[in-house]
Amino acid sequence: MNDFMKKSLIVLAAIILSLFLAEGVTRVFYDPVDYLWPRQTPDEILRFRINPGSRAHDSWGFRNKSVPERADIIAIGDSQTYGISALARYTWPETLQRLTGKEVYNLALGGYGPAEYSYLLEQKALRLKPALIIVGFYLGNDLADTYEAVYTVPYWEHLRDPDFSIGNVAETDNREKPEKKKSPPSRSLQTRLKYMTYVITDWFAGHSVLYRIVTETYLGDMIRQRRMMDRGEEIVMFRDNEHGIDTGFTPETRLQGLDLTRPHLQEGLRLALGFFNRMNEVAGKNGIRFLVVMIPTKETVFADFIEGNDSLPGSPKIDRLIDNERRANEIAKSYFEEHNISYLDVLEPLRMAVPYEQIYPNNYNGHSNKNGYRIIAESIYQYLRGKQEY
Repeated sequence: MNDFMKKSLIVLAAIILSLFLAEGVTRVFYDPVDYLWPRQTPDEILRFRINPGSRAHDSWGFRNKSVPERADIIAIGDSQTYGISALARYTWPETLQRLTGKEVYNLALGGYGPAEYSYLLEQKALRLKPALIIVGFYLGNDLADTYEAVYTVPYWEHLRDPDFSIGNVAETDNREKPEKKKSPPSRSLQTRLKYMTYVITDWFAGHSVLYRIVTETYLGDMIRQRRMMDRGEEIVMFRDNEHGIDTGFTPETRLQGLDLTRPHLQEGLRLALGFFNRMNEVAGKNGIRFLVVMIPTKETVFADFIEGNDSLPGSPKIDRLIDNERRANEIAKSYFEEHNISYLDVLEPLRMAVPYEQIYPNNYNGHSNKNGYRIIAESIYQYLRGKQEY
C-alpha cells in the first residue's frame, strides 16, 4: 500500500470516527423522537403503524416517552396532533399537559383519520381510563383519509354505501409521513443514481439525528420545496412585509382533500361524522367526556390576506378551497350540535394571531410551528376552564 493510500484511509477513518462521535453527542442533547423518521409497517385495520419502540416512540408506537398506566386526557388525531414541524414538547398535547398539570397521552399519527381515531379510542384510549378524550379533526385531509380507510380496509366494509361507486381512492395522498421505498429502476444511469440517492438519504433520515438536524434547516426546507415545484406541485408563496408574513400554501393539494363536489369526499364527510358520533357514544358509555377540536387548514387561517387576492397565482383555487372548507365546517358543526357532540373550532384564535406572530413555517408546510400548537393548546385549556373541567 503506497503512502497516498495510507493517508487517504487515515483521513477517511478519522472522518467516520468524528461523525460517530458527533452523532453520539447529538443524541445526548437532542431527542431522537424529534428527528428520526420512524419505520412504518402495514396494519390490516389501521392501514399502517409505527413499530413499538421505533425511533424513540413508545411501546405502542406513538410519540410519547412511555405508555402510562393511566392518563387524565387522551389526544387522538393525525399529523396535526402528532406535531409535525415541532419538537415533541411543543405539540399541542404536550403543551396542554403543562397548562392543565394533567397527564396527557398523545395517540396520534400522520395519515390517520376518523376511522383510525375511532378504532384507537376503543382499543387503546379506554385502557388508560381517561377522564377526557380529545380528537383533532383536521379538515384538510380527514375526509379523504376516512374514505380511503373505509373503502380499502375490509374491517370497515360494513360501513360502505352499497349504492356508491368506489372510483379512485383519494387521488392525492396529503399525509405527512416518510415516503415508501420505491422499486429499483432499470432504465438510465441518471435514474439509477437518483434512486440510490433516495435510498441513502432515506437510511440516514431514519438512523442519524445529526443528519436530520442538518437537513431540517431553512436551507433543507427550501431544497425540498424546490424539488416539489420541479415535480409540478403548485406552491403559492405569499409575503406581507407590513405584518411580517412570509410563507407558502398548497391550495391544489388541499383542495383535493376538501372539494365537496367530488363524490368520494362527500362520502368521506358522511363517514367521518358517523365515526365522531360513534366515538362520542362509546366515550359517554364509559363515563368519559369527549371533545372534537376542529383544526383548520393553513389557507383558511390566512384567509384575511389571501382570499380574493387576484395577485396570487392560483387565486381561484385558494378561494374554492376556503369556500369548501367553510361548507364542510358548517356541515360538521350542525351535525355535532344535532348529536350533542362537544366541539371547539380553533380557527379564530389562529386567525387572530397571524398579524402578530409566526404560527406556521415560512415555507409550504401546512402544519403549525410551536407557536401555532401553543395557541391550539391554550384555546382548549380556556374552553375546559370555561366548562369548569380543569
